[in-house]
Amino acid sequence: MKQMLFIVILMFITSCLNTQSIYPEKQYFLLEISQKQSISNQFKTETVSNLKKYGILRIAKIRMSPPYTGKGFIYKKSINTYDTDFYNEFLVSPDDMLAELIRKWMASSGLFERVTCSPGHFRENYILEGAVTTMHGDYSDMSNPFAVFCIQFFLIKDSGLNYQLIFQKNYAKKVSIDKHNTQSLVQGWNKALTTIMIDFQSEIEKKIRQYAH
Repeated sequence: MKQMLFIVILMFITSCLNTQSIYPEKQYFLLEISQKQSISNQFKTETVSNLKKYGILRIAKIRMSPPYTGKGFIYKKSINTYDTDFYNEFLVSPDDMLAELIRKWMASSGLFERVTCSPGHFRENYILEGAVTTMHGDYSDMSNPFAVFCIQFFLIKDSGLNYQLIFQKNYAKKVSIDKHNTQSLVQGWNKALTTIMIDFQSEIEKKIRQYAH
């Protein structure tokens, strides 16, 4: 009886080990962007000099196109074929993650007195909305894969009496990646979003200046 029990336990342990070897370990990722290594000292000095000049900016919820609302990574395999990845995904919902990244970026820009993701005791002067239309790894050409990130920004001026759309633009970036490395895909998204935020900050600064005078 004891021998039989030992055999059953051994079989169970062996089964668990085999299962672990068959299914890869799940990995979780967060995007990270920073102005420190991406903006020239001249640009940073100029924006810091404008600190508190343009009031309060509120980052509205970032909307995700339906295919990208989940945490799992999306891979484009051909023109009309896509795959989802259960084992590689974002640690938090991508809309919340991107809203916080954009909030931190704009807070560091020096363009606004305060940048928030939610309504507060102070009335905002500007509202930023965003819609992510594409966020996937493009492996349709395995010899040249890309990290693809596309977002549309809407900057709205709140005068207290009405709302006015003062800036709207689509941004799309593709970054070459290593086809055998998921981390390379995440780094590609980081680089794409960083490039987009540099361009976006520069453009809205010019636009806000026009409306501030």
